[in-house]
Amino acid sequence: MTKSYIEKTIIFSLLFISVILFLLPFILFGKYSIISIHDNLDSVIPWNKMFKENDLFLKFNTPTKGFSEMSSIYYSQIGFYFQNFFYMIFSDFTAYSFLYIISFCFSFISMYIMLKKTFGFSINISILSAICYAVLPVIPVWNIAISTLPLIISLFKYFVYNNSFSWKTIFLLFFPFFSFFATIGIFILAFWLLGFIVHWIKTKKININLLVGFIMLCIGYVIVDLRLFYVMFVLKTPLNRSVFNIHPTGIIAQLKVFMNNFKEYSLHGYYHASSFQRKIIVPFAFIVSVIYLIMMIRKIMNKTGKILTRIKNVIIESSFHEKMLFILEFTVVFFSVIAALYDSGLMDNIFKKYIPALSGFNWGRVWIFNRVLWYVIFALCLQFVLEIGEIIIKVNIRDNFEEIKISSIIPRLVVLILACSQLLYIFLTPEYYNDQIKTWINEIRNKRGITLRIIPNDNYDTYISYKEYFAVDLFEKIKKDIAYSDERVVAFGYHPSVLMYNGFNCIDGYNNAYPLSYMKKFRTLIAPELENNQKDREYYDSWGGRMYLYNSEMNFQPTRNKNTLPVKLNIDMEVFKNDFNGKYILSRAEISNNEYLGLRLRNIYYDENSIYTIYLYQTK
Repeated sequence: MTKSYIEKTIIFSLLFISVILFLLPFILFGKYSIISIHDNLDSVIPWNKMFKENDLFLKFNTPTKGFSEMSSIYYSQIGFYFQNFFYMIFSDFTAYSFLYIISFCFSFISMYIMLKKTFGFSINISILSAICYAVLPVIPVWNIAISTLPLIISLFKYFVYNNSFSWKTIFLLFFPFFSFFATIGIFILAFWLLGFIVHWIKTKKININLLVGFIMLCIGYVIVDLRLFYVMFVLKTPLNRSVFNIHPTGIIAQLKVFMNNFKEYSLHGYYHASSFQRKIIVPFAFIVSVIYLIMMIRKIMNKTGKILTRIKNVIIESSFHEKMLFILEFTVVFFSVIAALYDSGLMDNIFKKYIPALSGFNWGRVWIFNRVLWYVIFALCLQFVLEIGEIIIKVNIRDNFEEIKISSIIPRLVVLILACSQLLYIFLTPEYYNDQIKTWINEIRNKRGITLRIIPNDNYDTYISYKEYFAVDLFEKIKKDIAYSDERVVAFGYHPSVLMYNGFNCIDGYNNAYPLSYMKKFRTLIAPELENNQKDREYYDSWGGRMYLYNSEMNFQPTRNKNTLPVKLNIDMEVFKNDFNGKYILSRAEISNNEYLGLRLRNIYYDENSIYTIYLYQTK
């Protein structure tokens, strides 16, 4: 049995184990799997279910059962995307599971293609790095879009080296179907155009493939995200994003945020699409970079001539991989600086003054590309280890130096250890959207009675399953008892998405881009609470994405604690009844001032399988 065969067996075993560990929970535990709530179960999943039940996917501008029947054009994350068609065809959890599996496959294949074809890495390095990239957690609504990022980079390079027109550029028309314009597509277009211009200046020729490709991408994004462009350029509706302001005030505070967030982006990535580079990739890349720099300095010292000429010659003589390592490291630092600048607000006034169209746009999301670049850097460093070949050590034995050759298996073993360590680091860190490890932990703790604590002080009791969160049986009982027929309702003490998912017509909820007029209208409802609740007032007025019934005594985060003390609800009941035509309030706690508000307690609902105790109130 050859070394090469053993090595390939280990690598493919790693791939198989990764697939099993990351995809098996959906099969074994189904809706009992722990699924992240933030920017997922609290919004997009209920939207898709509501669209499916009301046949809204292919309808352009139609009233919905959400946000007082707000038009479907304001559900910005439900365009004519690949993933939305899965929700149209399958049940919500089945679609979610399929999309996770497809995203895993897309990530692996597209990263493998980029590493193997674009950067010329060995098969083994390409597979190992692609596995690590594929298992990275990501906010589910972006999973397909981010998984195909390496592919579009490969396509750009392919068309760069094909000056004669290729009909394959036409297929770029379909790429936006797998992308997401507002988050990723706008950067893809910007970098594609920049690359086209740089290539034009460098070669003094127009690359027709890059030009046609850019046009195809633009057309594709407009078709796929037609609702968004209709709102932006036809209706020109002012959105809540126009008042988006989460930046600190004062130059000192902004500088502190900049430094903290630059460190966060450089070492950790961002929670919506974590890159997990801090513990292994960053130290590894630092060591390799230092070695390369020492080697380059020695080469410079051994040459003759002026220092700048020597440096230039050494850079020219350096290999493609050496140059790319430093270029990519500079790029990730640059993108981290841009993202930190956005978060700090240091450049916010400049954009508002000179580029007002981008004032409500998160241009700091360019950090998304770092997720890809870090794993190219990882592959470059692994390739460096492999290129060491045989290591020769001179040992002093009785005043005689003898050469001892260490087999080349050592570098290969180091590569496997580093790749396995990175995989374990990703798998065993229960960050946002890294739901597989949370599901395994939950199963071990709750069903096997074994205490498993991977991260100190992590509150595993907050791990809520898909089934627990939506509590379908409980809310179906409520609907049946009151003979529910689309009366408008509001949630108190938990995410309104639970009600939307269960078929209620909600006036509240979570939407990151909707008419500013509705944001202001909803504020009149919750004004009595915001007058005395500075934290939630600042949170709502600076964005308004969460149209919730805020309360300083009870937050909306899920909890298994059903013994909630009575809470005073501060809302304007006249606005609730007259402006919103509201009828029911489904509360997680008893409302202590219900008589004052003119509410009648209809019933209290709970069951053993639900995390909620629901107090159903009706207007008198």
